[in-house]
Amino acid sequence: MSLPSIRRSLLIRCGIGVGSLLCLLSVSTYLIVRRSLYRELDDAIRETAALLANQVELEEGRITFEWQEGIGANRELIPDGLFQFWENKSNASTRSPALRFRDLPRFTGINGEPLMRSIRLPNGHRARAIGLRIHPFVTPEEKARMIDSGEVIDPKTIPFTLVVARDGEPSYRTLELLRNILVTGTLLILGLGFILIQRVVRSTLRPINLLTTQVQNRSDHQLDAALNLPETLPMELMGLAENFDRLLARVATTREREKDFIRHAAHELRTPIAGLRATTDLALSQPRDAAAYAAHLATCQKTAIELGELVKRLSALARLEQSSEAASMENLDAAEILTHLVESFRPRFENRGLELNKEIFHPSWVRADRTLLNIILSNLLDNALSYAAPQAPVGIHILATRDHVEIHIRNAVEEMPEDLDRLFDPLFRRETSRHDAASHLGIGLTLSLHAARTMGGTLLARQLSPDELGFTLALPPGSE
Repeated sequence: MSLPSIRRSLLIRCGIGVGSLLCLLSVSTYLIVRRSLYRELDDAIRETAALLANQVELEEGRITFEWQEGIGANRELIPDGLFQFWENKSNASTRSPALRFRDLPRFTGINGEPLMRSIRLPNGHRARAIGLRIHPFVTPEEKARMIDSGEVIDPKTIPFTLVVARDGEPSYRTLELLRNILVTGTLLILGLGFILIQRVVRSTLRPINLLTTQVQNRSDHQLDAALNLPETLPMELMGLAENFDRLLARVATTREREKDFIRHAAHELRTPIAGLRATTDLALSQPRDAAAYAAHLATCQKTAIELGELVKRLSALARLEQSSEAASMENLDAAEILTHLVESFRPRFENRGLELNKEIFHPSWVRADRTLLNIILSNLLDNALSYAAPQAPVGIHILATRDHVEIHIRNAVEEMPEDLDRLFDPLFRRETSRHDAASHLGIGLTLSLHAARTMGGTLLARQLSPDELGFTLALPPGSE
């Protein structure tokens, strides 16, 4: 099954359109000329028939043809005049001199009405002819004579059939010549038009071919490079090319993100795996008692748990990045959820000697996914717990605006990061002393950022003062 082709479709449709138009014009021209020639022939035949209809006279009880008696006065009837009279009762006929002994076809219209049609002459030529019924005319003198003699003849009782023809062979040959010219001209114009249409289509589709060539000639390392759009690119293709460029840009971003992700993941996995090998090598280096083996196994188990948590977080991050439909949106009271989480984190904050400055939360309804919102808030509280300076207060408050509901969490830090945006990079961890550095995998903020975007919100990090860091989560407002 052949694939659809724009070039083939344009050629076929344009060819059919031009061919149909040429055929219509040719047929119209032929019919107009033929009607004109036929009208000229028919008008001449009608004039001759009208003249001959008055040439039959009833005189002294017999029929006379005046065109025979006054041949000099009727020169237009000879020598090429083609006509014939038939007396309907006796079937006796009278021919024009040009017919000699040959007969014309005998016909009339219904009830003797004049009828015009094409015929074949006895010599084989094509002709136009008219057939009609006529009656002889009677002069006033002849009527008086018949009344005096007592022998009155009604001319309507002596009907004649008159057929008048004219050789139309020159006109028919002219029509044949015209038909041949029109057919030949139509074919030539159609052929030339096909060539021109093909060139026009080829030049019109050249930009598409250039874009296709650019895409086909790309090597693997050029897949995410922007297209080199020509200045002559038609506006109909600009949208396609620009959207394709945007797609390539997204591919470039995805490839870069994947490279960074793989690099960071490999770096993070290398350390615990190296620790596992070192622990097992040490355990197997010499015979040991059960307690020593148990200590080494406990170390391996802790490392395995950390590896499992790392893999679980990486899988969650990958699923969240690949699916834009992961969020099950509903109306939630952000104040209620935040209060519950703060209370669950309070013992850990107190163990570190951190003071929680939590304002009284009023109901603040947001449109969000409950699971994703819990992940974000838990990661932000855990981040504050891990990186807050000793004995520093941790501020938490909710601010409702017209367009968003904002949740602010701030705390003092021992060392302010140089680039706050890097906090959201996968597997990025600040090089600063923390009480639980081994428990953090560097994925929490990345996961939180993607979760916020999935719900149509934002997550930003800001430096509030030289030693105070703040995070702001903005979510769409909901209804109670």
